[in-house]
Amino acid sequence: MIKVLIVDDESKLVEAFIMQLTKEGMKVSGAFSAGEALTLLKKEVFDVAVVDIRLPDMDGVNLLLKIKQTEPGLEVIMLTGFASVDTAIRSMKLGAYDYLTKPCKISELAAIITKAFEKKSLADSNLVLKEHLMRVAVHDNFIGESKAMKKVKELISIVAPSNTPVLIQGETGTGKEVAARAIHDQSPRAANPFVAVNSSALQEAIFESELFGYKKGAFTGAQSDKLGLLDIANNGTLFVDEIGDMGLTIQAKLLRVLETGTFMKLGDTKETKVDVRFIFATNKDLKEEIGEKKFRNDLFFRINTFVITMPPLRDKKEDIPLLADYFLGKFSGGVKKRLSRRAFETFMSYDWPGNVRELVNIIERSVLISGKRTEIVSEDFLDSLFKDVRPETVPVNPVQSAGATSLSSMEDEHIRSVLASVGGNKSEAARLLGISRKKLYSRIKKDR
Repeated sequence: MIKVLIVDDESKLVEAFIMQLTKEGMKVSGAFSAGEALTLLKKEVFDVAVVDIRLPDMDGVNLLLKIKQTEPGLEVIMLTGFASVDTAIRSMKLGAYDYLTKPCKISELAAIITKAFEKKSLADSNLVLKEHLMRVAVHDNFIGESKAMKKVKELISIVAPSNTPVLIQGETGTGKEVAARAIHDQSPRAANPFVAVNSSALQEAIFESELFGYKKGAFTGAQSDKLGLLDIANNGTLFVDEIGDMGLTIQAKLLRVLETGTFMKLGDTKETKVDVRFIFATNKDLKEEIGEKKFRNDLFFRINTFVITMPPLRDKKEDIPLLADYFLGKFSGGVKKRLSRRAFETFMSYDWPGNVRELVNIIERSVLISGKRTEIVSEDFLDSLFKDVRPETVPVNPVQSAGATSLSSMEDEHIRSVLASVGGNKSEAARLLGISRKKLYSRIKKDR
């Protein structure tokens, strides 16, 4: 339903507009002055305003400017007499959607209001898409052919077509968000938004405003309405990571959304209804959290309908070659790289406490350190989380074979390669090399 505000000091005209436009299926309110209109705009949300250029307390063009300052998305149609057409045209340059000269036909006004509403709806949709694209990260393919991963894929194929909430459990770095994305991609909602949020990444008050959104004036600094993640995920999927870290107050509000599909934005007086599929993830034992009064029992039973447990990398080591090959290709660009025999053995014997995330980080850094070499060797793991890796001989380019081949020289070469790859950014190079900036500066000075 289109919500319209009529602003004109002619009471009979306003009453006629309200009566006729209501018959057209619109919800219409009237204001007889600019001040009354601005007061209404603070209390209610409108789609279109119809504003007379001549008002008793303010020029209609000035009211247009004030409306656009506070409600930039509100479309405004100007009403004018023949003598003020030039002013009406100027108002369009200042942001008005269109103008009509009085007297005008109700059918003509209704048609322009409908077109203005369509423009506003398109702008709102683009805003939702923009916010969605800003939040959603690009995810890698769901990689793994081990027995454990085949079980996960089987469970995903079972639950994806439904709207059942899913709880994904697993250690940090096991790919819980990738699994959530796989569920979404195999669901009937695949063409709609997939929105991810981490419960532990924000303070509770900020997280609440991000999740539910808020109305203008809900708190100091809320100068305009804000779409919440639930709005953005409407008709799609909302993935809530680390739900075990969510505060009890927000847990209660989230439970209501799960049960009714409705929620209240901060500062709003009416409920918002959404159609969202929920996927949750945690690396905690939620039953223990319940016992410690940190998690609601009723929420647990609501989200515990269908559980998928992501296996740690140490329990699916047969997937390591597939993962390593995939990420080597991803980070190597046009240069095809491979792990040396000893580097591969190190990967297979390592316990991987950081799981797939740790593997990805180590491969990315090793690719940078290896420079133009096509083989990743165990020495490329120096100063990394592999504390007990023994160096192995680095293949030397025949053109460079006349140069020094000491460990110190090779490290200098690695440092120069990493510096070049990050455009000379010493802080980033030190991070990738796993050394302090002070040590990096010392090595650079020594190299000179």
